[in-house]
Amino acid sequence: MRVWTATVILLIGIVAHTAAAAGRQGERVNPLESIGSLRCRFAVAASVLWKAGKPEVKVEPTTTEVTIVEVDVQDGTAEIGGNGARRLATTVLSDGSLYFMESTRGGLEVTTVFATESSPGKLKAVRAHHAYLFLTVPPFVEDPTVSQSYGECEPTSR
Repeated sequence: MRVWTATVILLIGIVAHTAAAAGRQGERVNPLESIGSLRCRFAVAASVLWKAGKPEVKVEPTTTEVTIVEVDVQDGTAEIGGNGARRLATTVLSDGSLYFMESTRGGLEVTTVFATESSPGKLKAVRAHHAYLFLTVPPFVEDPTVSQSYGECEPTSR
């Protein structure tokens, strides 16, 4: 009985080792891991206004540009520039996406860069903005501000 148990344990070890080696050979390298900076351009935006409590979506062209520098996937940090300001961002890497999250007073901005090309050397990207300042003083709008822009980012390796 002991010989049989030892044989089963040995076979399980060999199968596990072989499966792990085969998995390593077929592993894809995530191209987003090595990005050091990005230059992003967004050409189309969708925004929402609430009218009588119902969301109305408006789609229009835009020329939004954002630069993302000092990307550190290990530390989960980056700096985002646009509209003359630089902000710190939290960076999260997933299997096929790289997310940059910025928090401002009353708002959240999320830029997602996908590991698929929109054109040679440029990656598909989306930038979302959600904000709500609880103000009841006129002329401020009391509805949330929500928009999403679509475009591409050009990466620079470290």
